[in-house]
Amino acid sequence: MSLADARRLDGGPCPPLPAGPPYACDDLDEWLGLAFTLPPGDPRLDDIFRGGPAPSPPFDNLVGAVGYWQEHPEWMDFLDPSAPNHHDKLVERAIYLEHWEDHLRPGRRVLDLGGGVGRFTTWLLENGCEVELVDPDLRSLWRALSTAIQGPGSLDLHWSTGECLPELAPVDVAIACEVLCYVEDPARVLTRLRQVLKPDGVLLLSVEARWGWAMAPDVHEGTIESFLGDGIVHAPGDRWVRTYTEESLREALADFEILHLWPTHYAHSGPFELATGPLPVAKALALEARLRAHPVSHPLNRAWAVVARPR
Repeated sequence: MSLADARRLDGGPCPPLPAGPPYACDDLDEWLGLAFTLPPGDPRLDDIFRGGPAPSPPFDNLVGAVGYWQEHPEWMDFLDPSAPNHHDKLVERAIYLEHWEDHLRPGRRVLDLGGGVGRFTTWLLENGCEVELVDPDLRSLWRALSTAIQGPGSLDLHWSTGECLPELAPVDVAIACEVLCYVEDPARVLTRLRQVLKPDGVLLLSVEARWGWAMAPDVHEGTIESFLGDGIVHAPGDRWVRTYTEESLREALADFEILHLWPTHYAHSGPFELATGPLPVAKALALEARLRAHPVSHPLNRAWAVVARPR
């Protein structure tokens, strides 16, 4: 499930790899722009990659991603500076890093679960971390690798899900940013994360919050019953999202010691997006603090973010 197992889509061999894993990014030039496949850690992924249906509702997120890559690749490849959502994604990352960065010191070995095209992976590599990137979307892994090539740091890729996390050497930090809200079995994912973390390791996690999503401009039409009901947002063939209250998130993290849990309102792309307009990073962070402190806006957060340790 590592780059060592990769094959071109036509079945041919991939370019040779440097010593590893993980592999030094500045020695992977021949992989730039390469479309390859890996043995899927979850066997259901290959069928979806080739256009098959979701085997269960949570996999509608991946089915939707396959369609978006075909119809709107400029939005999916958001680390490209020309992407229409490039700035928003960097602001989102900065919102998390405001409280996560202290745990991501150079030299640390980091698992980026559900890391996609590399929103955190690229930053981690640039800041001296060694990265294991796991994602269920193969096209995202292609982009993440191409973005990392010729840069600093070392990286390995794995095509899998959180429930079927590959066997990895222990990591100092696991990032699961916006992951638990999209998986079939959050408890199983958290168990696997506990297993891969070092005894003194840190989990950096975020999930979609219970209420703020319904007021965001990207809300899916016809999901009002999800807001009034169980909080699971399902648009077949497009998305499936399990939203969390603070209480349900704390319950899910019962096997972890929560060091910090806070709401984020995604002021640039959440329920207050239209009221704020485009925001540079500094103003977005300042507005986050004000929205957290305000008694009306506080419970309308778009997400929860966490720093935790295994018990």
